Amino acid sequence: MPHAPTTPPCQAAPTDPQQDPNATALPPNLAKILHLVQILLTYGRHIADTFARRSTAPGFHIIAKAFGTSRPAIILAHIRRGILRAAALERLLLDRAASGRDLTMPPLRVRIKPAAPQPPAAPAANPPEAPPARKPPPRPSWRDDWLDGVQDPLDPRHLPTFEDLLAQARRRPIGRTLGDIYTDLGIAPVLCLAPFWNDLFVSMMHYGGSPAIYDIRRWRREQEFEQEQERLPTLDRSWPKPEIGPGRGDILQALGFFIGQPPVEPAIIQPQQDPPPAPPAPSVPRPQAAWVKPPVPRTKTSPPAPHAAARPP
Repeated sequence: MPHAPTTPPCQAAPTDPQQDPNATALPPNLAKILHLVQILLTYGRHIADTFARRSTAPGFHIIAKAFGTSRPAIILAHIRRGILRAAALERLLLDRAASGRDLTMPPLRVRIKPAAPQPPAAPAANPPEAPPARKPPPRPSWRDDWLDGVQDPLDPRHLPTFEDLLAQARRRPIGRTLGDIYTDLGIAPVLCLAPFWNDLFVSMMHYGGSPAIYDIRRWRREQEFEQEQERLPTLDRSWPKPEIGPGRGDILQALGFFIGQPPVEPAIIQPQQDPPPAPPAPSVPRPQAAWVKPPVPRTKTSPPAPHAAARPP
């Protein structure tokens, strides 16, 4: 006598939903850095796509001051280079993930101040030597000489290639590449969500970068921007008015979101649409007047004839 097929016990059913295998395939340290890079890449592409409207909208100074200038061509050129850097670092991380290798945090190096050199002993009587020629002071690191004197900053010939930036990312610490992307995209802590900024700061510090140096560069650029606007004001910095408080509503009005959130276009850069035409007023039928008998015109009548006097008999 055939036996009916038995059903598995209830305990055999999975208690958790099946997870995406790609979500756990990446090593943990590499997955964290890759997530940061993809946020930076998404932000850079969104700003580049909406740059034409943002550069002419009120509140653009909130984005421009981290670049140290108000010239749209130079700002857009830096954004494009930041996008290429982020794409190169993303390729490098994906290639490393394909080999199954995780990122290792190098130990933090503590710099010890060297001891002051001892003054040399007094030489014998020799003729005085000519003082060495003074070298010109080096340009400060916060100034990017990449586009100095360039007539057309958006010329593709001035932009480094993806292959060059990929080769540079392979031979440099990941923290330094993250800092260069941070600088090229004009990112400031006030524009970011707190968790995203904390992760970016710690990642730059743990993987060979120096977040303090990049933050000083941003601060210097903001000073340069203020001085430029004092000499030649080109942007209206009176709107939106800075809001003091945790809401940071001025940034939401100008940027539309905080970095770390999905990009959103603010209302001030959206194309204004003409209001739809008003619908025609409905025709109201006129009420018909009640029929009134027209008045009879009065005619002029001759006065009645006087009665004839009675004749005597």
